[in-house]
Amino acid sequence: MSIYCISDIHGCFNEFNDLLQTIKFNPDEDTLYVLGDVIDRGLQPIECLQYIMRTKGIRLLLGNHEQMMLDYYDFTGISWSRNGYLTTMAQFTVLSSSEKERMLSYLQKRPLYKTLNVNGRRFFLSHSGLDVSVPFKYQHSKDLLWSRAGFYENAALSRHICIFGHTPTPRIRNSRDCSVWFDPRHKDKINIDCGCVHGGALAAIRLDDGETFYVKSKRGNHSKYSFSPGRFIDFVSMP
Repeated sequence: MSIYCISDIHGCFNEFNDLLQTIKFNPDEDTLYVLGDVIDRGLQPIECLQYIMRTKGIRLLLGNHEQMMLDYYDFTGISWSRNGYLTTMAQFTVLSSSEKERMLSYLQKRPLYKTLNVNGRRFFLSHSGLDVSVPFKYQHSKDLLWSRAGFYENAALSRHICIFGHTPTPRIRNSRDCSVWFDPRHKDKINIDCGCVHGGALAAIRLDDGETFYVKSKRGNHSKYSFSPGRFIDFVSMP
């Protein structure tokens, strides 16, 4: 029985399936947290979402792309149309009315974050992190869905390890290294968005022991990316 995290699948259904096989995911025993952005940009966004919805043991947290989709169909936002929505919309449009309603209802009920205690370590899971400048009780949904450098460049929660995605790890490093990013300065954050839809990799981390797993992207020329070693067990030992 293990607990895993994946983020930013972005319609890369084949890589997602391969990664589930790589980690030997057992839906009857294991738990997988997907930290948002299942849809958009890639080729099979709705298939990814349908698989997650029907698979026991997979828990989806809301990502900014799911929120943009909800806002679009709720007539409260237009930003989705500027963020790789075309394939998602095309595949969503052909669903039956009942399927559409069920999918939107499912997304509306997704949490923005999750806290866990695994083997004595406390974890905070969200799509993009949080606003480190204000107490947690004052966080806005946009802070958990859209945070970038203001979060990952500063110390975050004092007694939790933050697991997040949203910003591909090569962008944080300003390099071609697309492996999981362990915050080298504050040692309180781990970014698992390895840029699969951009030609990098889809990654998973096992929270039980911090082991990381990768499936290289089937899109583009991933030879331009590299992987560097990183181990959770060496990264932090937190009571």
